[in-house]
Amino acid sequence: MIQYLEKLKKPDKELIKDQECPICLEPFDLELSNTLVMLPCNCANSTYHMTCIKQMLQSGKNKNFCPYCKTIYKINTETVTVTVVAVVPQPSNQPKQLTYILFVHIISNTLMNIINISMTDNYENNRADVLSKILSICYFCKMLVNICILIHFKNNADQMKSHLHLSYAIQTVLFVSLIVMLSLTEFDFNSGMMSVNNVFFCFGDLAFRITVERKCVNRVNDV
Repeated sequence: MIQYLEKLKKPDKELIKDQECPICLEPFDLELSNTLVMLPCNCANSTYHMTCIKQMLQSGKNKNFCPYCKTIYKINTETVTVTVVAVVPQPSNQPKQLTYILFVHIISNTLMNIINISMTDNYENNRADVLSKILSICYFCKMLVNICILIHFKNNADQMKSHLHLSYAIQTVLFVSLIVMLSLTEFDFNSGMMSVNNVFFCFGDLAFRITVERKCVNRVNDV
């Protein structure tokens, strides 16, 4: 309907100067001539506001006539049937769940590394002693990285997930390095406690993530 009205002839600005729309009785704004329409009857008062004619056409059937001279005009429009399927978006809990996973990972990872630093000792084996000091520095740096990840990426699900994977990869490398260091020394109580500390926190963190993700999948399936 609007396309049809827009294709109709535009009125001459000089002819409608100081005139008003016969429907709403509002004066024509000549600067907004694209909002005006001249009906095909071309009678003395065939110029109207496009919105007024549109409302008239929508008010009922057989309203396609000039309100002034009552001349009927045809509207050639194609009827298009559009099927609209309403899709109700399901709320996504992924950012919230990732925040929980990230928070637990960083807390457990930080505690684990603090314990690792406190239990790192001076070893008689020079290679083990050097590796122990390098690991202490790496543990400290890893804690700083954890804090940065929590501050900067807690509201970005995609970056949060990628940095979680990066954090797991770094901690895996550190764990392998710890095993290498312990293999160079005598296995004692301190070595055993360091091993238990890393295994406990790593598997606890992983178990928490698996539990949260399974609950999310089950909730989506139930919906």
